[in-house]
Amino acid sequence: MEKKIAKNGFYLLLGQVISRLIGFFYFIFLARILSVENFGIYAWVLGFVYNFLPVADFGIERYILKNLPRHLDKAEDYFRHLLGLKTILAFLTSFLVITLGFLMGLSGEKLISLIVFSLLFFPQNIFHLIISFQNAREEVLSGVWANIFFSLLGAVLGIAAVRRGLGVTWLFVSYLAALLVMVLGLLIRAKKLNLPLKPKFEKKTALLVWKECRFFALLVIMGNFYLRIPLITIGQSMGDYWAGIYGSISKFLEAGVLIPQAISLALAPTFSRLLLTDKKKLGKIYLRAGALVIALGLIPLVFFLFGGNFFINLVYGERYLPAAPSLKILGLIFPLLFFNYLAANIIENSSRVKQFLPWAVGHFIFVFLLAIILSQKFGILGGAASLLLGEILRFFLNQKFVVSILAKADSDSSRCHSDESQNLF
Repeated sequence: MEKKIAKNGFYLLLGQVISRLIGFFYFIFLARILSVENFGIYAWVLGFVYNFLPVADFGIERYILKNLPRHLDKAEDYFRHLLGLKTILAFLTSFLVITLGFLMGLSGEKLISLIVFSLLFFPQNIFHLIISFQNAREEVLSGVWANIFFSLLGAVLGIAAVRRGLGVTWLFVSYLAALLVMVLGLLIRAKKLNLPLKPKFEKKTALLVWKECRFFALLVIMGNFYLRIPLITIGQSMGDYWAGIYGSISKFLEAGVLIPQAISLALAPTFSRLLLTDKKKLGKIYLRAGALVIALGLIPLVFFLFGGNFFINLVYGERYLPAAPSLKILGLIFPLLFFNYLAANIIENSSRVKQFLPWAVGHFIFVFLLAIILSQKFGILGGAASLLLGEILRFFLNQKFVVSILAKADSDSSRCHSDESQNLF
């Protein structure tokens, strides 16, 4: 079991590192070649629309990772029903994002870019649904290769657009084009894996999925928006220039968090099963994995604390040096953030996710208000500090629930969730 976890974790981590490196260098290229204002528009639209990816998913990825490993014989039925739900959610989310763009008073290239980029939800939902099914089956290579080629193709098309003197909007057109190509490849792959591409939607099934997914959805939506809270508040209160300055370094945090995400993804099927069968073994795996992710988080911490100025100047140029003090604060966040992702994996796979939700909502509101207050008072330094304080608080909150979950015999409750999911189809 642990050998398979290690192998899948290695593949997922390697895939994330390669795809993130491609995205990282592409981001640097854009920061250097675009004006700070245009880069601010790009970073703001990218961050704003990305906040709604969990809305379009609505917790279904987490639902799959929790339930499918327990009922692999139901894979085809799960896929058809969830494909129908994902299709409807994608179109509703696109409409929501476009509506919000008009309500916020956006105009010009910023509004056009938002409208174009809001079209990504349908192909993105298909992309992640197929990959989620493979990950739940502990067959991760399809998703690894898809993410790498998508990142590479998107960067190539984006660079070509900039070289031809096209506007910021065409960067999002390039993203969509690369995504559509990869979705086509995954659809061909899905047919070979006997995943039926015939969406099915039944009201009864949708309501049953809703009963469990609503908790996952809110947690994932808040988690996705969470890291971008300072970027959004800075962009709205301080303008595109400072959004570009902070956005340049916030990308490091967004890229770095994919490391614990990859490890958590590899562990998710095992965590789901062990919560029912062997909590003692789960606790041991959790501690070993926790030590690993903390060690990985110390690397960017040291690097950003002692080499932030040099790194920013090397990567982005001296125009972005005002971001250096904030980068040191983001470095302090990494070890806490990495460990907190691992703890969330246990909480979300347990029967206590409903009890955890009010605490998570309170934490999110606290960090959001803190970001508004500190950003207005201390600028981008305050925005970064709001996340650091948020991660310290989340560490103690998560550990309180993890200790309780591992100490108490709640497997009967978990089996109820499992049986309910088994009867969906």
